[in-house]
Formats: sequence, structure tokens, C-alpha cells
Amino acid sequence: MTHFKASYSEHFHDQDYVEKVIHQWQTDSQLFVLSTSGSTEKPKKIQLSRNMLIWSAEKTYAALGLQKKQNQLSVLCCLPVQKTGGFMQLIRALHFNWHIHFIPATANPNAELGDSSTSFDLSSFTPTQLQTILANDEALLSPQTAILIGGAAVSSTVEEKIKKITPVYNTVFWETYGMTETASHIALRRVGIDSYFKPQPGVEISIKEDKKLCIAIPELNFNITTNDLAILHPDGFEILGRSDDVINSGGIKIYPSLIEPKIKALLHNKGIERRFYLGKKIDMKFGEKAVLVIEGSALKDISNLLFILKKELPVYHNPKDIFFVKEIAYTDTGKIIRAMF
Repeated sequence: MTHFKASYSEHFHDQDYVEKVIHQWQTDSQLFVLSTSGSTEKPKKIQLSRNMLIWSAEKTYAALGLQKKQNQLSVLCCLPVQKTGGFMQLIRALHFNWHIHFIPATANPNAELGDSSTSFDLSSFTPTQLQTILANDEALLSPQTAILIGGAAVSSTVEEKIKKITPVYNTVFWETYGMTETASHIALRRVGIDSYFKPQPGVEISIKEDKKLCIAIPELNFNITTNDLAILHPDGFEILGRSDDVINSGGIKIYPSLIEPKIKALLHNKGIERRFYLGKKIDMKFGEKAVLVIEGSALKDISNLLFILKKELPVYHNPKDIFFVKEIAYTDTGKIIRAMF
């Protein structure tokens, strides 16, 4: 007897797709197709085997230490269900016979969460969604047992907030690392507790000479060299960013993920609270040069801001110019779409 049940909020519009996947799963389909996020290139179709999906679901269940019996859990899906994060919430519910509730993949899920009378054992959010919840009504997280955070890196601001509320709500927040090809995460990090990602049991991690992360899952005969740059540590691994994002300026490699937190602090000290990223521009002398891209109208005294950044940032790592854009573009999973200037 199955306990699986899918319910939908009034504003959820992907029910036809969900029902299609449910039918595929219950008729024992062996292959499922998803699209990549398209954060650095055109989205492409990825085929995932049923074995891979089951492996991923079972590793997640084991890692999170959920206490209820498998078929008594209730999960929330407020990520795009046709992308990896939302799709895997559905697959977990199908595999374990969980109840799953779908709400729209909006950047502000507060209103939809407030209308739900169900407490969820497992939810999954992008960092942007979680930041919105924390800013508006963090009590909505109180019924949660475990929360997965994926799609983009967790900012230091969100991490500090999580550290404060974790003891209050007794909720464990997990930052995830993975990709479409691995059917969601192959590594987890307890936010506010762990410094680095820890691979799931059965996952082998290695680093190539160019710092690219390699992932192997021997039991699935799976191997992939990612576009992510990483550092191995005794207790896990650290992601430096995507190889596409690295700025090679006159032989100096600048990793935006390492420099952007420093820029954020400097902007904060000047009272500038805007979204931004460290991008790159083709340069005749150095090949590429770092530029700062800030959302919103142009600021005054740009030369002084550039001087401060040059003075305070590591040598040769400062942006050489500042560009202002009306709105920074993001994928539907929260990754910045970094334009070349």
C-alpha cells in the first residue's frame, strides 16, 4: 500500500509536469531527462538513470538523520520542479512514499508558506529564498527538521543568521554541492558547523592539476570532471568557483568567490548595500581585467571607491573599473549570470 501523496498550492502551475513524472516513476521508467541551469552556457539535456536517482535519494535520507519512519515524512518543494533541486524533492517523495506539497518557485515563498497548515520535515530553498524568509518571517522555518540549500553559495550574511536561529528552532541547515549530472548533491555542509563540504559515502573526490574537481561514484560506474575549481582539506573540500569565472589578469588568477566577500565588507563600510559581482573584461595588455558590476544607478566618486578597493584588496586583485547595470541576472536556481564586459 502506498502512502505517497502530492498536494499543490493554488498558484502552482506545473502540476501537469509533476503528474507526468509520477506516471513515469510508477510505471518503472529507467531514464529521466533534466536540463542544466544554464548559468555559464546554454542549458543542455541530461539523462539520469533510475539507479542514479535512487542512489541520490537514499544517500540524502541517510545523511540528514530524519527521525520519522520513511513513509510518514512530509516534504516541501518550492524550487523549479523541472530543475534538479525541485525534481529531486519529487523523486525522494516518490521513492520513500512521502507526502510532498508544491508551491511556486518564487523568490519570496513567505506568503505561500504562511497559507500551509502542514509542518514539513524536509524543505529545499535557494539562498535567495532563504534570505527572504529570514528577513520577513523566520518563524515559518520552525516546523522544519532539515533544510537543504542549493543552487548557489550561501553568503556570510545568511550563514550568520542561521547560526543565531539554529538553537532556537532546532533545525539543521545543509548547504549542498552537486549538479544535474549527479542527480543533485554529492556532498553536504552543515551551515554554521562545518567549514567544508563532506562527500556522501561512496563518492570519491580528486583534484586535477588545473584545480578542477573530479567526482567518481564507483558503484554507479560514474565519473565526471567538473568545471568547478576546488581545494581538498583533511575534513572535506572547498569550492573556489567555476573555471569560467576565474579572471586571468596578466598571469594572476583572481577567484571571485574569494574576493567578493572582501568587497562586500568594504562596500558595507561605505554604506553601499547593493547586489554586485566581480566580473571580467577583455584587456589588450593583461588579457583580462577584473571589473566590479553593481546593480542600480551610478554612484558618485567612482575614482575614490576604486582607490579604496585597490588599497584594501590583495595586490593585483582589485577591480580596474566599475559598471552599473539596471538589474543583475540570475538563473532560476539563484546563480549569478556573469556577463563579459
